[in-house]
Formats: sequence, C-alpha cells, structure tokens
Amino acid sequence: MDRKDKMVLQFRDVLAETERLPPDELQAYQQQLLKSLFLHARQHVPFYAQRLAPVFPGGQLDLSRFHEIPIFTRAQAQTNVKALAALDLPPHVGPVETEETSGSTGRPFVHRRNGLVTIANLALTDRVLRWWDFDGAKTMATFISRHPERAPPPNGATMTGWRTGFSGDHHIIDMWADTDVQVDWLLERKPHYLTAYSSTLMALAERVQKRAVSLRFERINSIATAMSDEIRQVCSDVLGAPPIDQYGAQEVGLIACECVVCGHYHVSAEAMRVEILRDDDTHCSPGETGRVVVTSFYNYAMPFIRYEIGDYAVAGPAKVKCPIRLPTLTRVLGRYRNTFTLKDGRIIYPYVEIGRFRDYIPFGQVQVVQTDYDALEVRYVPIHDAKADEAGLQAYLREAIHPSFNVRAIAVEEIPRSASGKFEDFLSLVPRHRT
Repeated sequence: MDRKDKMVLQFRDVLAETERLPPDELQAYQQQLLKSLFLHARQHVPFYAQRLAPVFPGGQLDLSRFHEIPIFTRAQAQTNVKALAALDLPPHVGPVETEETSGSTGRPFVHRRNGLVTIANLALTDRVLRWWDFDGAKTMATFISRHPERAPPPNGATMTGWRTGFSGDHHIIDMWADTDVQVDWLLERKPHYLTAYSSTLMALAERVQKRAVSLRFERINSIATAMSDEIRQVCSDVLGAPPIDQYGAQEVGLIACECVVCGHYHVSAEAMRVEILRDDDTHCSPGETGRVVVTSFYNYAMPFIRYEIGDYAVAGPAKVKCPIRLPTLTRVLGRYRNTFTLKDGRIIYPYVEIGRFRDYIPFGQVQVVQTDYDALEVRYVPIHDAKADEAGLQAYLREAIHPSFNVRAIAVEEIPRSASGKFEDFLSLVPRHRT
C-alpha cells in the first residue's frame, strides 16, 4: 500500500469521528482549515491578494466577516485562471494536477488541484460506501465519461479492486457507448453494483424494460446529473434498486450525498463550506431554494473561496433525527441551464415526468428546450409516423411547468449529449437574470 492509500485510510477514520461532531465543534474544525487556507491564499495567490481584505481588517484574520468575501462565478474563474494559480505551495499539500471540467455549462474550465484534494475526495466517497454498506468483495460496474488519457476500450475493461483495500472486480465502459451495447455488456458481467449518471440510468432502465430482459443490481450510485423522482422509481422497478444520489463538481469534489438513515443530503463539511444563497446573497432558510456557493478547504494550488458553481439546491433543516450530524440539503436541482427563467426573473424547475410525454408524442428520446422566456420546444426522436398531439402537449406543460409557455413539438433525427456525455432532458437557451 502506497503513501496515498495510507492517507486515504487515515482520513476515512477521521471522517467517522467528525461526522458526529456537534455543530459548534464542527465549526471550530472548519475554522482551523479556513485559517490556513486564507493565510496561504492572501500571500501566494494573486486573485485573493485584495479579495480577502474583508477578513483581514488591520492585518488580522477575522473569520466572522467571512460573508463579506466577494462571491465569484465559473465565468470569472475562466477569465482569471492565471491569477487563481498559487505562486508557491507548502510541501504537505502534495503534487499538483491539471484537469479540465466537463463543460456541462458549455464553458469548460482548466483548473489545478493538489494531492490533498484527491485524498479527501477519495475518503469522502469511501464514507458514502460505508454509509450504504457496500461490500468491497463484490463487483462494481462504472460508466465513465470519455477522457483520452483513461478511456476504456470499446468493449470495456476489468481490473481488480474498485476502491482502496477492496478486492472485487471493477468493470468499466465508456458512457458514450450505445445503450444496447451497455445492456449486453452488463448482462454478460452481472455486477452487484452500478455507478452512472442519472440520465444514463434512465435510458438504461427504459431499454432494459423494452427488451424485457432481467438486469438487477444490489446498489446503484448516481453521479453528475440531477436526480428526479421518476428516475428513482424506474430504477427501483426495473433495475432492482433506487439510486443513491451523490452530488459533486470536478473543481471541488464530492459536495454532498444522500443519507441512508434520514434521506437528506449530508454536506462534506470536513472538506468544504457549502452555502445556499438567495439572489441578494443572504443565506436561505430550510426549505428555500438558492444558489450553491462552495469554499474548498484543501485546494492550495487553485483555491476556490466562495465559488458559485452554477447549481441550485434546497437548503436542508439544521437538525434531523440522524446519527450523522453534518449540515444538510433537502434536494439538488442541478445546473442553471437545466432550469427555466420567466420574464419576471423567476426560476422554474421543470421536473415533470418524461414518461407522460408518450400520451402526446411517439418518441424514443425527448428533450424540452426553452428558446424564449415564453417558448418551449419539445424535440423528440420519433419511433413511428404517428402525429404529435401538440395541443395536448402544450396543455400538459402549461399545467405542469407554467401557463405562460407556448409549446412546439419538433421531430429530430438525434438529440445529442452535452460535451460531458450527459443527456439533458431540460435545457434553457435564454439568459438567466435577477429581479
């Protein structure tokens, strides 16, 4: 076992203790990490030389003024890549890697991270496996996003051990593979567990159901795309298990995961501070929807301090009946581009049942695109020549989403994935604005 694996195991043990800390002790834990990060960023990262001035009044660190640090967005990060890179690093943070985000917003971002970020994220993911009682001796299948340096061969690949200390086989295949290819590949290998994007899970389950084959899993991990009640139900009915939703971003790692006990999403508070903010930058109350803003504690190579990642989430309750005492989210709604914006600036979350669309259009695949503040296009790949019931479809979407929308049904040959390989059921092409 190498040094990296030993550090992951050590952090696993730490997390088993910190996840049960009372709020005041967890806050003190976070503040020690913030103190080290802020001192480093102020001295060695040009982007933060003046940006952290609010928490250094008179030159002394005052974390009570954390909320005064300006928020920055992915667009700002993309235009300040050089200024965000640290000029010097302490040796204990580990080697630096460079990676490009998936570009699911249409704007890929090249970012840097040091070894501690990777170690923390591996340990946080392993904690999820502990919460949900995964058996490391059993087999895992993973649909991985296409990446030139680590793309598996077309027929997939198998290796031994899918996490540190686990002995079970790990089967991997390119998530861009045809759905029938994925189904056949899984039927041949019969893994106990599956990890895939939620949108991919939906397509997989529908194909399994249509082919009338038996494909069941003991556990399913959902990553990278927003979860819906419809996907949960279809996976449970067809694939044998409801998905376990993990919420993260490439720049900062695993942000939160569903809890097996209370059903809320517990935030990875030992590795980051997560804020759910209203449009006026005040904190949302439990049950309110807001923008996700993250401060990552371990990335010294390219610090993300009050970074607005481009997602909406629902703030969770401060107290839940659960042995895990970490902060909570109630629901993750996904990217701004997957929500709809009305003329008055209100945000609509179009999580309607895709299956209901079959009452109005004969589709193999479908996508709802907002093309104007009051206009939707339902783009679909037809499965036969039956005419779409456009009037019925418009009535349904006006009731399910908002009465202001005019709806057009448009038959297309193909609905492409996003740059990261994700299927997007809902997509907005209009600018988001604030009232």
